[in-house]
Amino acid sequence: MKDHVHERIGFREIDEHGNTVPAVSPHVPEQPDAERTRRSINPFIIALWVLDAALMIFGFWALSEAAAAMAGPTQFNTSAQLSFMLMSYTPYVLLGGLLLTAALLFWHAVQWQKKRP
Repeated sequence: MKDHVHERIGFREIDEHGNTVPAVSPHVPEQPDAERTRRSINPFIIALWVLDAALMIFGFWALSEAAAAMAGPTQFNTSAQLSFMLMSYTPYVLLGGLLLTAALLFWHAVQWQKKRP
């Protein structure tokens, strides 16, 4: 990192964490702070939220269909094999959706805490 104020001398100032501090000189005016730019939206996180919503909707639909099929005939008349498959996979789909929700909320909490000092 080059510092035009102290470049001739060959040293730079460092804060207590070891990060470079911009040099201050009475002969060179300070640059105004750049305006904060709006954070762009991470498309992968949006895709994970959509996947999470799809998992949860499918899981609750499959649970209700399998439970309704066990109770008696329904308007869709699902076969016994399909009802068995829905009832077998539904808990894992719902568990995956809940774990994905927890992971995404944890990720958002970490990102929020990075913004705060």
